[in-house]
Amino acid sequence: MRAHTPEPRARTMPSETMRLYRCYPRVPGARRGRPGHWSYVPSPQLHGRWDNADLYDSWYFSRSAVGAVAESFYNKHRWIAEVFLTPAGHPRAIAEFEFSGAPLLDLDDAATLLRLGVAPSRVVVQDLSTTQQLARRISESDEGTHAGISWWSSQMPSETSVLLWGRDRQPPPGLRLVGVQSLSLEHPAVVEAAARLFRVVG
Repeated sequence: MRAHTPEPRARTMPSETMRLYRCYPRVPGARRGRPGHWSYVPSPQLHGRWDNADLYDSWYFSRSAVGAVAESFYNKHRWIAEVFLTPAGHPRAIAEFEFSGAPLLDLDDAATLLRLGVAPSRVVVQDLSTTQQLARRISESDEGTHAGISWWSSQMPSETSVLLWGRDRQPPPGLRLVGVQSLSLEHPAVVEAAARLFRVVG
């Protein structure tokens, strides 16, 4: 008699407190929820990897400061001081958070991808119709079990990227700001990201 093989269980990233990071174009004195404040997300969101503006707000993070810098500035092949300034001349910033909400669905887990019937290449493919449809499918079937998803950074695969689902332009539940730092060519996360991405600095 053939033995029953149990279906692989999807892995979730644990719900204990984790650190998250995001880069943003800080404007001194910006009000909460307005452009230039860490809590601002544009509306509508259409061009992000996992965006589905009719279902949720997309809050993108990295599990490390280096990963956040890499994801934000990878398309610049020469990193000069002006890369880390806003059009108005203010230093861009990196915000650090503690997150203690619901767990994340881990898309860097073989059992999770097998359960979803998704190949790893479809997670990081540069095709919005593919990734946005996958996110829609996950969000619509999740029933509040997870706060979002995590996957490996397409720019720096050793780093983990995170999407938290938000609502009504409010920060996701369980997200708490720890601090904000200005970015520059001397910031340690910029120095390390430049070295790992083989960017020319200065």
